[in-house]
Amino acid sequence: MKKYIPLIYLAMVYLFLLVPMLLVVISSFNSANAFGSDFETFTFHWYRELFRHNEFASSMWISTKIGLIASVLASLFGIPLSMLLVRFDFRGKGIIDSFSNLPLIIPQVALSIAILQMFSLLKIRVDIITLILAHTVIIIPYVIRAVVSSMHFVDYSVEEAAMNLGANRFQTFLYITFPLIRSGVTAGFILSFIMSFINVPLSLFISSPMTTTLPIRIFAHMESRLDPIIAAVGSILIVSIFFVSIFLEKVLRIRLIL
Repeated sequence: MKKYIPLIYLAMVYLFLLVPMLLVVISSFNSANAFGSDFETFTFHWYRELFRHNEFASSMWISTKIGLIASVLASLFGIPLSMLLVRFDFRGKGIIDSFSNLPLIIPQVALSIAILQMFSLLKIRVDIITLILAHTVIIIPYVIRAVVSSMHFVDYSVEEAAMNLGANRFQTFLYITFPLIRSGVTAGFILSFIMSFINVPLSLFISSPMTTTLPIRIFAHMESRLDPIIAAVGSILIVSIFFVSIFLEKVLRIRLIL
C-alpha cells in the first residue's frame, strides 16, 4: 500500500491543481462568449480584447509596482530581523518571533480591517503609499521564513573566522553571510512579491480608484460580465509564473520552496 501513496498524491495534485489551470488556459482560446462554456473554435480574440482594455494593463502595472516596492521594503526589514532571530539570544526573542508570524496566522480580512482602522484613526489618507506599507507588513513573514531557513545552513564558525581576521559585522554579512544565503533571500523576495501581487483582501479595503490592483480589477470585471477575457488574464499569470519558476530552479538553481 505504501508504494501507491506517492502515486495517489501525484494524482490528487494533477486533479485539483494542474487540471483546473489547464482548463483556464484552454478556455482563454475558446470563441464562446461565456466563461466555462463548451469549447467551440480556437481563437485569439480574448487576448486581443485583453490588450484593448487599458484598465487591465494599468492595474497590472500598479500590482507590479506595489509588489516590487513592498518586497524591497520587506527584505530590508526582514533580513536583519532574520539575522537577529538566528544569531542572537536575548530576552523576548520568542515574542518577536511569534509577532513576525502574525500576518500568516491572522485572517487577511481581519488584518485588512485593522490596518484600515489604524489609518483612519491616524487621519492618514489612503493612497498608493499606504497600500505599499500595508502590503509590506503582510509579506515580511515570507522573507523572514525563507532567510531563517537559509541561515540555519550557514556555519557560524565561518562568520567568526572572518570577524577574527578583522572584518566587522556588516563586512562579514556582506562578503560572507549574504553570498551563502542569497538563494533564500531571492526566494523570499520572489515569494513575497507573488503574495503581494495576488493579494485581494488588503487591496480591496485599502485602495482607491487610482490604486486598483489586478485581482480587484478582475473581480470588478467579473461582476459586470463573465467572459473568457478573465481566462486570458489567468493564463498569462499562470504561464509567467511557470516560466519564472523554471528559470529560477534550472538556471539560477534557486528553489522558491525551501
